[in-house]
Amino acid sequence: MAKFENVQFEALGAFIQKTIRDPAAMEIFKNGTQDEKKNLLKGFMNPRGKSWDEITIIAHFDEENVVNIAFPFTEDVEETVREIAPDAGPGLDYPFPDHYKFDPNAGATPEEKKANRLRGYRSRLGDYVMSRCK
Repeated sequence: MAKFENVQFEALGAFIQKTIRDPAAMEIFKNGTQDEKKNLLKGFMNPRGKSWDEITIIAHFDEENVVNIAFPFTEDVEETVREIAPDAGPGLDYPFPDHYKFDPNAGATPEEKKANRLRGYRSRLGDYVMSRCK
């Protein structure tokens, strides 16, 4: 399973918010070539340990009243557990994305609050999309 690094969650979320209202962009994700899909995503993240040529993008579209349980690739789960809680040694820190480190409802003015709420929501939207990729 391909993983990504340097994910720009807020920018990806804004892109997803815009894309779901754009029939031409949605058509690329539904029926476009791999190069077309990858070109739309390249500015938001980098494949970890692989090149864009080595991975395949398959878009999934949620449906109302359908629950998709996405089980992670078993080796990814086991690798992460070995890294963060090994049998010997302290293990690696488990980092949270920056969007979990600020208050999305903060702001001195209504405009600042709206901007922070959008930042928080778009970051979570990007995180939601990426959670199905990692």
